[in-house]
Amino acid sequence: MRLKLPINCPECGTKTRTRSSRKMTEGYHVLYQECTNQECGIKFKADETFKDTTIDAVAENFDLMSLNPDACALMIIDQQQADMHYPYFRKRNNERAEYNMYRLLSAWRENSLHIIHVRHLSGDPESPYSPGHPGVRFKLGLEPLANEEIFDKNITDAFLRSNIEDWLLKRSIRQLVVVGSTSEGAVEATVRSASNLGFTVWVPDDACYTFEKFSYDAEDILPETIHSLAMTNLHQGNSTVVDTTLVLHAIEHAIATKEGESNGQRRH
Repeated sequence: MRLKLPINCPECGTKTRTRSSRKMTEGYHVLYQECTNQECGIKFKADETFKDTTIDAVAENFDLMSLNPDACALMIIDQQQADMHYPYFRKRNNERAEYNMYRLLSAWRENSLHIIHVRHLSGDPESPYSPGHPGVRFKLGLEPLANEEIFDKNITDAFLRSNIEDWLLKRSIRQLVVVGSTSEGAVEATVRSASNLGFTVWVPDDACYTFEKFSYDAEDILPETIHSLAMTNLHQGNSTVVDTTLVLHAIEHAIATKEGESNGQRRH
């Protein structure tokens, strides 16, 4: 028997409606909710888990139980202040994406794992991503620490024209968790290259985002649509699209297992 509990808006407390849902595995769905209060109207993602399913089973379904923290780098793409310097308002999706990136970044730092920050430097002097423009600065809360790697790029693909692959292989890193922006731009291009180079890649979709676009045939395309198509493309052959909570669980599980094995060896 399925019991569906009401989900209230995290901003105003109003009841929400389910716009769509994504079945992750038996007993676990991701729900895409929308506030019914017209003055609020925010869209967000929520989890729905049934009692007969554990998060371990969900993580296993997405091969996250094979995540090896020592061999898995977190790659954060284009988290710069340029978003705030465009001369026009652009609608975007996943307003909590930066918060989820911060959750992942904190977990990697707490466990002294490998972190890569990818920074875009545009050759267009009018771009807010051009060197010297304040938009090049990293977003507050996502700034690299002194011991964290920064790779610069001037195209969408972070691997092309860079030595990221060499840097990873020298450290025996064969797994990546990739987050950032934009979903159909730098994220998708970088993940495709990583997959082609033989890396195992997970993409938490709630830690990525994009913006609305004006299509070639004069139609407005919603950022949610663009994001969904990008994630669908990546999930079908180039990576595994998951969410932040599952990745954090996989890291916690792997670290606990490693510590348990170490303690057992010391007792013997």
